[in-house]
Amino acid sequence: MAAMPPPTLVDYIGALLDRFGLPQRLGSALFAPANLHQSFSERIFLPTDEDCAALMQVGAAVSAASCTLHFNRIVGPASTSGPIHWAMRARGVPPAFTALLQAIQSRLVQAGFGHIATGVTPHMTLSYHAPQPLDKIVLDPPIAWTIDELCLVIGGGHPYRYDIIGRWPLLPEIDPPATQAGLF
Repeated sequence: MAAMPPPTLVDYIGALLDRFGLPQRLGSALFAPANLHQSFSERIFLPTDEDCAALMQVGAAVSAASCTLHFNRIVGPASTSGPIHWAMRARGVPPAFTALLQAIQSRLVQAGFGHIATGVTPHMTLSYHAPQPLDKIVLDPPIAWTIDELCLVIGGGHPYRYDIIGRWPLLPEIDPPATQAGLF
């Protein structure tokens, strides 16, 4: 279970990464921008047709509100012990994100998928195997993304990609983020 940003946001993030020179620094370790996503569960490697059918029912049963994340930084670990992950991280954890995650986890457990119903934080991975640590990059202004759709994706192929096999709209956002009115 995941959320996939719309193409316009993917393009914007790609241009932003270019501006910071991250594709050159990461090379082939860069997560393909088309694969950017917010995870809501762990993966099932080699899912069966029965797994996919059951997960489609899970997605259809989730009832939760949309939520807006504000990505305000790109970070990596300070040391090089273990795999070096770079990710865009969001400011805080909106209550609607927590409620959405809990709704998904609850449905996964009910359907017998408790082993993939894990906690996640608001983030989008840029690399699982970066060649070097990364000093924090502040994103100002933050990148806002309203997650308004839940997706079931299957990863695979060469080059690796996510194919969306199910999508379900989320309810309208309960507490949309405050916006600043135009100055007169």
